[in-house]
Amino acid sequence: MRRLTQQEMIEDPTPVPEPERFNGPAFSCVVNSGAASKATSALIRLPDGSRGHWHRHSEGQLVHVVSGRGYVGRRNAEPLAIGEGDTIWIEPDEEHWHGSAEGVELAQLAVSFGAITWLEPS
Repeated sequence: MRRLTQQEMIEDPTPVPEPERFNGPAFSCVVNSGAASKATSALIRLPDGSRGHWHRHSEGQLVHVVSGRGYVGRRNAEPLAIGEGDTIWIEPDEEHWHGSAEGVELAQLAVSFGAITWLEPS
């Protein structure tokens, strides 16, 4: 067991494991991961205007916005505006991206289920 404060997670300067999957800087405070785990979780921080490439999770993803504002893009739909306190469920294999709004950093706790498949830039 370990305890992480929200402040510690937001201030973690660790870059995401695959920075080439983002169009700008992105940071990750890993809560749990590993081959034996059915889910991985991390606080992902996306500075002003940064966003990830299109991707999907084989068993879905739960996202909770800790601070800031941003968007979750979906295929053939307008991006969904998200903000502090919002919780979003992304269906299994739903292609999407996450990004911060212009002028604002987005911090989101992401719990991913199953394999992640990365696609083209968003």
